[in-house]
Amino acid sequence: MDDDLLDADCSMPELTEPRLALFTLSEAHELLDVLHHFSAIEHNWAAQARHFAAELAARVPSRDG
Repeated sequence: MDDDLLDADCSMPELTEPRLALFTLSEAHELLDVLHHFSAIEHNWAAQARHFAAELAARVPSRDG
């Protein structure tokens, strides 16, 4: 796994557009993928990742439509 994901000093790219108040559907699905990844590995955040993945999945339409 890439340790940059856990690095608090990892810099985010500069925004070129205003940030939307809500995630786009694509962003929500990408976040679900990340949460599912973290929930499947042995890590301190696995339980939290499972919790938030379930909460987000309950609120976001599936990719299948």
